[in-house]
This record gives sequence, structure tokens and C-alpha cells, in this order.
Amino acid sequence: MFDYIREGHSLYAACRQAGFSTREFYQVLADNPSLKEDFQLALSDYADQCTDDIRALTQALRAGELDNSTAKLLIETNKWLAQKASPNDFAELERLDEEADKTTEIVVKFV
Repeated sequence: MFDYIREGHSLYAACRQAGFSTREFYQVLADNPSLKEDFQLALSDYADQCTDDIRALTQALRAGELDNSTAKLLIETNKWLAQKASPNDFAELERLDEEADKTTEIVVKFV
């Protein structure tokens, strides 16, 4: 089941494939710290795959294989998926993005 999540499938899809509901999964997860750790590792592995995909998209953009708007959409999508899979790992990345988006106005006064 965790390999299915590592491939990018949702928890819902992984549970359906395994033959039980997400509710049943969360009930078992609550009582099993080892299983919870395995689940977090699977999500983290998927988030890492998303970052690898972002790197590949960046290289394709630099090589002229993608136009800017397509690359931006795909990068933002992968970033969103990575944040959903492992929010704590990507909180710092989001904060840095927000800082980069801010513009600073410098006023020069000639005397």
C-alpha cells in the first residue's frame, strides 16, 4: 500500500486498492506507531519525488523544451503536491517563496 502512495496515488486510492476504507486505515494507524512512521516515510518519499520532478522541469525549461507558462504550472502543481504530502518539510520553502514575491520600494531623494 505504501509503495502505491510513493508512486503518487492518494491515500483513498491506496486504501481502495488494499480493500479497506480510509477510516479503517486511520483507526489502525492510531494504534500503531510503527505503521504511522511507515506512512509518513511513504509521504515523504513522494514529496521527494515531486522535488525531483521540479528539478527535471527546470532543466527542461532551461533547455527550451518547455515554455515558461507550462513550466510554471507544472512546477507549482508539483510544489503543491509535495506540500500536501509533507507539509512540515516544505513550510520553509513556502516562506522563502513568499519573501521572494515581496517587492521593496527604495526612494532616492536628490538634494
